[in-house]
Amino acid sequence: MLRKGIHFVFMTMAVWMLFPAGFVEAQQKTLAPPEFRGWLPISDEERQMKSPIVEKDAGAEVLFWRVHVVDELLGDNRSLQRAFYHYVRVKIFNEKGKEQAATIDLTYREPGGIEAVDGRTIKADGTILELEHKSVYKRTLVRAGGLQEKAVSFAMPAVEPGAIIEYRWKQTEDDNRFRYLRLHFQREFPVQKVTYFVKPLSSQFVAAEEMFLVPFNCKTSPIQQEDGYSSTTVENVPAAHREPFAPSRPNLEPWALLFYREDRSRDPDKYWNGQGKKMFQEMKSALKANDEIKTAAAEAVGNAKSEDEKVRALVVYLRKTLRSLFDPSVTTAEREAYFQKLPKDRRRTSAEIFKSGIATSDEINVAFAALAMQAGLDARPVLVGDRDELLFNPKLADRYFLDNIAMAVRAGDSWKVVDVSGRWLAPGLLPWREEGMMALITDPKDPRFIQIPASPPEASLESRTAHLRLSEDGTLEGDVDESYTGHRAEDYREDVGPKSPAQREEWLKDRVTRMFPDAEVSAIKLDNVDDATQPLAAHYHLRAPLFAQVTGKRLFFQPIAFRRSQGSPFTAAERRFPVEFPYAWKEVDQVHIQLPSGYTLDHADSPGSVSFGEIGGYKLQMTVSNGKPADLFTARELTFGDHSMLYIPVDKYPMLKKIFDEIQIRDSHSLSLKAN
Repeated sequence: MLRKGIHFVFMTMAVWMLFPAGFVEAQQKTLAPPEFRGWLPISDEERQMKSPIVEKDAGAEVLFWRVHVVDELLGDNRSLQRAFYHYVRVKIFNEKGKEQAATIDLTYREPGGIEAVDGRTIKADGTILELEHKSVYKRTLVRAGGLQEKAVSFAMPAVEPGAIIEYRWKQTEDDNRFRYLRLHFQREFPVQKVTYFVKPLSSQFVAAEEMFLVPFNCKTSPIQQEDGYSSTTVENVPAAHREPFAPSRPNLEPWALLFYREDRSRDPDKYWNGQGKKMFQEMKSALKANDEIKTAAAEAVGNAKSEDEKVRALVVYLRKTLRSLFDPSVTTAEREAYFQKLPKDRRRTSAEIFKSGIATSDEINVAFAALAMQAGLDARPVLVGDRDELLFNPKLADRYFLDNIAMAVRAGDSWKVVDVSGRWLAPGLLPWREEGMMALITDPKDPRFIQIPASPPEASLESRTAHLRLSEDGTLEGDVDESYTGHRAEDYREDVGPKSPAQREEWLKDRVTRMFPDAEVSAIKLDNVDDATQPLAAHYHLRAPLFAQVTGKRLFFQPIAFRRSQGSPFTAAERRFPVEFPYAWKEVDQVHIQLPSGYTLDHADSPGSVSFGEIGGYKLQMTVSNGKPADLFTARELTFGDHSMLYIPVDKYPMLKKIFDEIQIRDSHSLSLKAN
């Protein structure tokens, strides 16, 4: 079950048209708005406010958030950079708000950035303290579910109940989609009023196109015109709420899309039919092969016979031949040279892509299709949805909502979608963001949508085998072998892949010592980190003092040694948003623990297996050998996400929480050993 039942608010009746873009004669180098050069006055009402309006239990609330958006002309008088001038004013009501507002985090995405940060605190007695620029710094935030975000952070001075804090900053974005602009309306505090002021693009960039605004999960005010800006407002926005494994933010949070286009209305069926034909024709020239590509295809495929073997061989060849544009190994100079050599009015051909050796994700897929066609495969471009974005619906008749380019290879009467751009993913698997999504197969006559299947739990397998010995003093020692495939392997490769050999060893030690504090980890070996065609493997020797608790003549220990401290991600009693797992997975642990001589298990029991229904299950088996010394064998198998059941509605959350509570109960089960 992938995103079944999720509903975003698509305001089809509230599409605001602004005016033709040519209304502005020429794009100018724009100065920052006046309020960015001087603070706006504070009213008596703001000073005297005693309680929040949007959320009654809020400790702090945004009085206003004003954003001026300008597409600034750069020095070459041809290129644009989008600049957001933010101004936020916050009222602090109590100690809770004081703590929340003590440090402000401004998140951003590279290659954009944040600059010109200013701020001040107006205390209840009227004293004003300016933000010191030396207190502004960069850091990486880790959110719920492990999501990382880059941020510029700073501590506001002398924050106290009754105070007003305000801060402003300039944020830049380098994005070639200047016909589209996302307006975000939610912050870490409740917001009484957020207003965007957008300076339209000139006819130099968007010709006769008109500007439109479409809100999602909110209601925007009618467009107003003032001082060359178009403005819209949203009021009473609740604070952002983060929960582990929630659907992507565009499906939950209030935002709006501002965009330019010529036609006011579109028939979705006709639009996507036209886009499928257009994309096929656009790619024909890019896929034309020269002698080098024909030779490369023959070399890459070698003796491969089946379609799957050929696809796998081509993926391996491409990963050796092409580097991603944003790969860490690509230097700034190489990246600049790439952009300078780009054709101005067309896509690069596959021959140009191979010659440069550097490519975007879309271009790597183009190169794959060119090779595949020369290898005798029927390959063509496909437009794919992205689970990290707004859930795609064909009624959203704009390429903005279906922007990823992958390739489809004919497999009998059906199509297999292939995306080879991910360096760390096993050939044949799609990025999890594309699994379960709709995709448009391009064709010169009959483009059509298909539903991409999700990979089964067995495709992302985490397995562990351990042969250990428990000593009388409670020390656990022995050798461990771990193996990871599919998306689970990709997760770890993305983390450890860019590291040096020494850093990789430290990464593994850190993982193990989080499971076994004070453990000694030696004889470390990591295999296939850089070879995604093989499982990622780890081998090490473990010595964990104090693993078992020694009490008189008894030892107490947890036989599911590697899972015992693994808590449930769902500890909250209630949930606001649905749960959406990125992919299905399977865990298999087989652990042998040789028991100390002279000790026997005392009233040993197993918590047993449990079925989760169609979504998966937990199998547990414990056996003790009759040898001397005795050997305790524990086999644990967790399967989750069967039948593509990755989306859990809010009303089913209690069931999901119960499942993970049951897993934790079994994983933390203890046994007792008694001295004879």
